[in-house]
Amino acid sequence: IPASSFASSLTQYMLVKAQYPIIVDGNAYEGELPILNYEGYTYVPLRTMSELLNVGIFWNETLKQVEITHLDPTQNQAFRNIKVVGTQGSYVVTGEARIFEATVQYDVEDGHYVYLEGFVTASEGAPGWGTFTIDISIPEEDLPNNATLMLILFEESAKDGSRINELPVVLEVFN
Repeated sequence: IPASSFASSLTQYMLVKAQYPIIVDGNAYEGELPILNYEGYTYVPLRTMSELLNVGIFWNETLKQVEITHLDPTQNQAFRNIKVVGTQGSYVVTGEARIFEATVQYDVEDGHYVYLEGFVTASEGAPGWGTFTIDISIPEEDLPNNATLMLILFEESAKDGSRINELPVVLEVFN
């Protein structure tokens, strides 16, 4: 492709840093990532939106897409009745899983860094619902400063080993 035809298909946008405060529940947002303005519209980074509005945002590697969910949904076809207890790096997560060979895979991440990866075995495998418990311990000095710590539950496909039925669960929001 000639460079001139490629260049003609490009669109440029002029974004400027917002020079006005962003107020959330009566408090001014002060974060590291800039809030931008484009032609009178304000653009806020997705991770910041996650923290400000208490929604889950995660990258679905399998589908190559960003997924945004309200944090209330704590179930999908493979996981349900998920409960989190704990703070400051020490968490106990319980729930039910209906998954191949009862193997509950998980990782703990903040959207930028993976803190833990592992698996536990549920009390029974599919087609039944088995119970599981995950004990998570992250040293306090390793916790994020300005991020949402997420547990991503998933199972591996019996067909090809890929991650399927991912369920993001908020462990804690750090501001």
